[in-house]
Amino acid sequence: MASTTRSTRLGRAHTPLLLALAWKNVRLRYKSSMLGFVWTLLNPLIFLGIFLLIFSNAFPQVPNYAVFALTGLVFWSFFATVSGHVLGALVENASILKSLAVPPLAFPLGQLLAGLFNLLLSFVPLAAILVWFGWRPAPQHLLIVPATALFALFVFGIGLCLCALNVFFRDIGLLWNALLPAFFYLTPIAYPPDLVPERLRWIAELNPLYHFIALVRSILVEGAMPTTGEWGTVVFLATVAMAVGLLVHRWLRKGYVANY
Repeated sequence: MASTTRSTRLGRAHTPLLLALAWKNVRLRYKSSMLGFVWTLLNPLIFLGIFLLIFSNAFPQVPNYAVFALTGLVFWSFFATVSGHVLGALVENASILKSLAVPPLAFPLGQLLAGLFNLLLSFVPLAAILVWFGWRPAPQHLLIVPATALFALFVFGIGLCLCALNVFFRDIGLLWNALLPAFFYLTPIAYPPDLVPERLRWIAELNPLYHFIALVRSILVEGAMPTTGEWGTVVFLATVAMAVGLLVHRWLRKGYVANY
């Protein structure tokens, strides 16, 4: 029994397994697709085209609306896609988890790594649009690395919590899919944050995505150095999300096998 317990705890020895799962997830997403990875480049550009067609004239106060919108779209897409795939990671691999002593956490982490790979590919069209509109690399732009890492931790924490609950309550996935469009419109992706009336701004700021999107735009679009308060907010959100996700996972883990 002790050896089984050790073998189902994730450790450094499972790195090859994580990489294999991540690559499998990437390949499965584009299986039978003629364009394959190209879709990762095309998806944000297609949505950007729609945004430009509908919203660009509605928000003339936003300089370089294409850059503004695409930055939000790339990170929103990462949030929606990764949280959804992490949510279903345990249920979709139930047969493997029942028959092999594999750490359950490996499957959600494999989905996160696959999502980060796709996010890196999405940076290609984002960088092209930025350069087209006169963006030039500067030292402060390197801050996008810790900002992305914190966002990934936040997304994984949310996804892991949903993933654990989904093993016991299968309606979680349906509920999350219903809530995502609401989160999209409540987050200033297609519209500037200033559009929210001042008296209601505090409600918008209750949305964690509001702060992460604002941070990456501050770094990439405005080329500004985020304040200590802005960093403190996203560090707090990422830490809380990860802590809650891991606690829920550990609390419910003993009942996974009986409920897959």
